[in-house]
Amino acid sequence: MEAEPQLPFSAASARRKIMLLAGPAIAENLLHTMVGIVDTAMVGRLGPASLAAVGLGNQISQIGLTVFGALATGSTALVARYIGANESEKAADVARQSLILGIWVSGAVMMTLILSARGLLGLLFARSEELVLDLSSSYVRIVSLAMILNYFLIVINAILRGAGDTKTPLRITALVNLINVLGNTVFIYGLGPIPALGVAGAAIGTALAHVSGGFLALRVLGRHDLLGVRLTDSFRADRAIIRRIANIGVPAGVEQGMMRLAQLVYTMIVSSLGTVSYAAHQVALNAESLSFMPGAGFATASTTLVGQNLGAKRPDDAEQSGRTARNLGIFVMTVMGVIFAVMPEPIVRIFSKDPEVIELASMCLRLVAIAQPALATWMILAGGLRGAGDTRAIMKIVIISLVFVRIGLAYLLAICLDLGLIGAWVAMVLDLFVRGVLIQRRFSQGNWKMVKV
Repeated sequence: MEAEPQLPFSAASARRKIMLLAGPAIAENLLHTMVGIVDTAMVGRLGPASLAAVGLGNQISQIGLTVFGALATGSTALVARYIGANESEKAADVARQSLILGIWVSGAVMMTLILSARGLLGLLFARSEELVLDLSSSYVRIVSLAMILNYFLIVINAILRGAGDTKTPLRITALVNLINVLGNTVFIYGLGPIPALGVAGAAIGTALAHVSGGFLALRVLGRHDLLGVRLTDSFRADRAIIRRIANIGVPAGVEQGMMRLAQLVYTMIVSSLGTVSYAAHQVALNAESLSFMPGAGFATASTTLVGQNLGAKRPDDAEQSGRTARNLGIFVMTVMGVIFAVMPEPIVRIFSKDPEVIELASMCLRLVAIAQPALATWMILAGGLRGAGDTRAIMKIVIISLVFVRIGLAYLLAICLDLGLIGAWVAMVLDLFVRGVLIQRRFSQGNWKMVKV
């Protein structure tokens, strides 16, 4: 596969390139999101305690994935720059070093979560019911067994996107989703001699899906024309490349770490409101995640095209790419917001049949509907800045908004003023607006065009 020639961007050509990249990425995100949605929907039929357990378990598992996301960000930015500059051999070197680095990192994360799952859950969610914590720790330990292969799945897909290939990650994620559905069906409810395992069954299905996806991603990378990584290659660590990955990835890791930490504190606030409130919170989050898919797809296009155009020494085209992707994303996600506002109940019923959960989750979904344009702005322009390697600016915005807006206001509104889950979601909506304004300001300043990677 040869790199596509870099032609000057008009608004029309920018839209065409964005849609060619974003289309498969949106479909991939739909399938990726479906892994969590399927777990939630299928476990939700077992009752609020099981639903809450999977929600808390995913909060802990996401801590480990934060590190993977940081390495993926650094790899994507460098690969995009090299592909834009027609230096595919250097892009392949980045792919190799990402795998070398990731084996050690993902192994360390896996062991930490396996050994410490129950202690972490008990520490962070002390007010949750013992049954929920026990079920959740079992979920975390099982999913963590597939952590190394899950790392390969995440980072290789990110590398392929940096090279402008969004179709292959779509195919891989489609297989992951199919295996997850089949695994859940067998292990959650039981089939033949296999007993019904409930929450543990959901974890087994997810782990099997991650293992299969990781092996397939490795196979694809080994056969890729531009990024081929083969067993006969040298796998000695290259400190210079690893340092460059880290220069971009460490701020991204701090950003993601702060985001996860803030989300954990936010979840602690919500979980203290009771099992029904937390179950409704989890349902509303999964329903809202439907809008993340187009946003993440356009963010992928923004990351790839900004990085490639900067690599080709075309900063104006890079800016045009980010701005056009943002406009398309705002349009699509505003439509999603209207759907959330007008008909939330049919959406939340996918995840729960409990009347209290449905009523509360529907109110939350109506609230977050008004923040969809701000969320689109944040996701897509942050994607553009990541493609430029300007991850420090994103880190600062996340720290300011999540810590001082979301967490501070969530505690004030939900606990101090006794507004419960609705107060916590008002804080979330305000956080999204603040992040949207700050990321737009940073992008408009244009300093990201001069970042060295």
